[in-house]
Amino acid sequence: MNRRAFLGGLLGAAVVSATSGPIPSATGAIREKGVQDTTAVERRRRRFLNVVLRTHEGKEVRFYDDLIKDKIVLINMIQAACPDGSCPLITANLLRVQQLLGDRVGRDIFMYSITLKPEQDTPEVLRKYAESFRVKPGWLFLTGKPSEMEALRRKLGFVDPDPIVDADPNQHTGVVRFGIESLERWGACPALTNPHGIVRYLSWIEPQGERPQEWPKKLRPATR
Repeated sequence: MNRRAFLGGLLGAAVVSATSGPIPSATGAIREKGVQDTTAVERRRRRFLNVVLRTHEGKEVRFYDDLIKDKIVLINMIQAACPDGSCPLITANLLRVQQLLGDRVGRDIFMYSITLKPEQDTPEVLRKYAESFRVKPGWLFLTGKPSEMEALRRKLGFVDPDPIVDADPNQHTGVVRFGIESLERWGACPALTNPHGIVRYLSWIEPQGERPQEWPKKLRPATR
C-alpha cells in the first residue's frame, strides 16, 4: 500500500468515526447508583500501553496515566532528523493547529509528538527540535526505550499491513491521530491536512463541538 492510499484510507476512517454518534459504553460510564462502570474503565486502559517515556523537557511520564487518560489529544510520530524532509513540514503544520486552538492546548487539549528513532532522538535532541519551532506549552515531544517505543507505535495504529512498507519509518510520520480518551472517540487524518480542517475534525468528536453539515463527497454513501 503506498502512502497516499494509506493516508486516504485513514482519512476516510477518521471522518466516519468523527461523525458517528456517542458510544454507549463511554457515555454511559456512570451507572444509575453512581457506581463507575469498571468494565469500561478497564477496556479503556487496555487500549493503551502505559510505558515510561521522557519528554523533551527531561521529565519522566507514563503514557496512559499521565498523557492519555481523561484527555483530548492529538498524536503524531516524528524523526528529528527526517530523511525525506517531511517532519519539519508536518511540525510546522501542527504548530498552526496549536495556534488555532489557542489556550485550550495545555488546558483541555494536549499534543504529543513521539519519536520513531529513540536511539537518536534523546530528550536534548527533541528539546532543540521543539525550540526551533517555538512550540508552546501543552505540546510534548517524547522518547523512550526502543523496544517500548516500537510497541507503542504499533499499539497506536501507526502500522502498514505491508511488512516491507512498515519497516520504513518514513511511512509513519504522515498521520495525526486525535481522540477523546474518556469517550473512546478516535480518528485520524493526514498530518498535512489544512490546520483548520484538523481543528474541525477534532471539534466533530467533541460533545458540544461543531457538527458536519454533510458528508464529504468521496465519503457519501453510494446511491442507486
